[in-house]
Amino acid sequence: MKILKKLKGLIIAFIFCFAIPFTLFFVVNEFFLTNNDTFSTGYVLCGVDIGGLTKKEAEQKLLSIFEEQEKQINLEIKYEDKTWLFKESDFEVKTNIHNILDNAYKTNRKGGYLNKLKNINKINRMGFSPEIAVNYVLTNIDEKINNICTDVEYDAIDSQIKYNKTNKNFDISKSKTGLKVDKEQLYLDIVESLKKDCFAKVLIPTIKIQPTVTEELLLKATTKQSTFSTNYAKSNIDRKNNIKIATQTLNGICLQPSENFSFNEILGQRSLEKGYKQANIIKDGEFVKGIGGGICQVSSTLYNALLLANIDVTEVHKHSLPVSYVSPGLDAMVSWNSADLKFTNTTDLPIFITCECDGNNLNFNIFGDTKSKNLTIKTSSEIIKKIPHKGDKIIPDTNGSYSDKIMFKGEYFRTKYPKDGYEAKAYLEYFIDGKFSHKKQIRHSVYDSQQGVVYEGCDTLPEGMTLPKENTNKPIVI
Repeated sequence: MKILKKLKGLIIAFIFCFAIPFTLFFVVNEFFLTNNDTFSTGYVLCGVDIGGLTKKEAEQKLLSIFEEQEKQINLEIKYEDKTWLFKESDFEVKTNIHNILDNAYKTNRKGGYLNKLKNINKINRMGFSPEIAVNYVLTNIDEKINNICTDVEYDAIDSQIKYNKTNKNFDISKSKTGLKVDKEQLYLDIVESLKKDCFAKVLIPTIKIQPTVTEELLLKATTKQSTFSTNYAKSNIDRKNNIKIATQTLNGICLQPSENFSFNEILGQRSLEKGYKQANIIKDGEFVKGIGGGICQVSSTLYNALLLANIDVTEVHKHSLPVSYVSPGLDAMVSWNSADLKFTNTTDLPIFITCECDGNNLNFNIFGDTKSKNLTIKTSSEIIKKIPHKGDKIIPDTNGSYSDKIMFKGEYFRTKYPKDGYEAKAYLEYFIDGKFSHKKQIRHSVYDSQQGVVYEGCDTLPEGMTLPKENTNKPIVI
């Protein structure tokens, strides 16, 4: 019981000593705050005590402080041997302080005493202080800082690479580091300097901007990833001419990352105006004369080089008939507006195509960063089925094209032997550190068989005349 009585006494004492005085304080403040048009006692804005002042009085007090501080401001900004000096005449007092006061007054008058204290703290947390007040009058400092940045900053320069056709090597330009002003830090440094002295001296903080592409990086693009050659020594002069023109056009082609390659787009339409001649092409299952004959050997040679370089070819077409310059299933037929050879550079570095021909051999090289150093790729093909030919086609020599060789019926002159067609599969074989890893099928192609062509004379054999019994050109009839 004695303990309870003592506890009760302590509670009553607390009420008289603390609770009642606090309540009276709250009531008095609430009465006076709601019945006058001045700021609350102790109210601080921009680091200045404006408690008990009207809005007009507070505005005059703040502006007088701003104007006085403005007259004292000198700002020196320096970078290396360059200096920018700004005096009080370079800045203007910000005249919308009354807007801030209006908002502050509304906030100050809203709610009870405890809520007013909360809002006062909120306004102070907005960053207003005597130092920020000095910064507040530098209304056009952003424009000045931007002009300084223009004088100081410069962009980083990336290295560039190109293939030198004359020297048959790569030219790589040097990269350069760029410079950028750290504007956020510069503003902070100005504020900190103004805290110490109205004559602010600031060194411009800068950030180095590294180039995206350097010489070291581009050296990886000069790594030879593959080479592939075909022979065309037995081609006629017109076919050799066409191969030479296409090779010169493709030599040194550079494909940037994500760039697409199109054989037809680079060569354009083959025409006499571009110097192309007529040579054998495959059309409708026949070898016929056409402008640009021999171009398919160029595209097929390039196709094989791409495969060996681990490049994913996105478009490729087979011939209708087998060709002799590459293995079955590894040819790449091209035709303007109908069949193309395409791929995309999916690496982070340029890919270069170089090629040359000497009248006998056509050679393609692929440079870049398309596969790891320990990876080797080989191509292989197999004929899985033969398609028998249908013998010879006999054509009467009505125009006398071969009159120096045949004249009479029963006389034959062969211009083409029949050939079997076949079905073939082509593969890529992968070797890591020289050891076989795996094999992948890339093509399953069917090539038509071909009839032989034999011309026969058209004249009737004179009476009493006989033809030789042996005739090596005698037609093959199935």
